[in-house]
Amino acid sequence: MIYLFTTGIKNNANFMREYHVPSEYSLFDFKQFIVADMDFDDSQQSIFFVLDENDKKTASYSVFDMDMVSLEDLCCKDVKKLLYTFDIFNDRSLYIEFQGITEAQPRIYYPTVIQSKGEAPNQFSEKIIDNITNVMFNEDDEDDEDYEYDDEEKLD
Repeated sequence: MIYLFTTGIKNNANFMREYHVPSEYSLFDFKQFIVADMDFDDSQQSIFFVLDENDKKTASYSVFDMDMVSLEDLCCKDVKKLLYTFDIFNDRSLYIEFQGITEAQPRIYYPTVIQSKGEAPNQFSEKIIDNITNVMFNEDDEDDEDYEYDDEEKLD
């Protein structure tokens, strides 16, 4: 069986993805697919939350739990919405909604992106990117005159 999911960002109608994913995929496999599709850095922390009909978080799956839960397990429990938080420090997430089930089609490799609208979000907030850029390219830090070196630290 193939599960159909749509993803989006709250209050952003310019971004959407429709995924077709094998039902036996674990949450970890699904995360890996999303990370690859969004071109995210896989080494960053992330978490899945199960949402109820009022978008309240009812359960969570960290990277340590994701491999033990299949999409089929969740859908059998009538889970219809997930929240994939890819930037836990700035609470940035993708809303994922279960749309239904279909049969696998011949000559299609699953999982796959069926529809794509808009650019994927940056994995890190603009504030973090600006801070990293300032630290990396701050020309004021070129002079180390204000820094006092110990004798052992001096380089000849």
